[in-house]
Amino acid sequence: MPRAITSTDRIKEARDHCDRGAWADLLALVQEWQAETPAEAKAYIYQGIALSAVGRYVEADTSYRRALKLDPADCKAWNNLAVLLFEALKRPSEGAQCLAQALKLDPGNKVGWSNLASISGRLGRHQQALECAERAVALDPHLVEAQLHRARAAQNLGHKDVVRAATEALAKVPLDRFRRAR
Repeated sequence: MPRAITSTDRIKEARDHCDRGAWADLLALVQEWQAETPAEAKAYIYQGIALSAVGRYVEADTSYRRALKLDPADCKAWNNLAVLLFEALKRPSEGAQCLAQALKLDPGNKVGWSNLASISGRLGRHQQALECAERAVALDPHLVEAQLHRARAAQNLGHKDVVRAATEALAKVPLDRFRRAR
């Protein structure tokens, strides 16, 4: 008798599709996943990732919000929705609220701190951007995006020593870490 496909199996397959940029395959996977397990929040998160990647932002927004109805404590859904709202849908205050919620639920969310650093920097809040990037770096010194946000904020604040430290830290990051965090 064949082994049943578990949620862990689906997540692994979804991550593989994300790593390969196979958005059509990911959308097919989540459609099947949602039909079999309609209350699985992760299926809607991965649907949001795929829809966002192909430029279907309003549908991605709907997918993330569905995931949050199913699991309001899912930091990844809050984080992804925040980035979508800020970058694609041009609703920065809503995006910042979503990140605040994610970080309230999980203050150890390194990607959330990195994203808040990015948003803060884009809004011209460079000191806040630096503080958020420093928190992300403290959680994971090899988080490339956090180091880049740290360097950018420090440069804008005229802190050359921090820019140098971020650059030196980036030189020590393994090459496989130079891909977008999800």
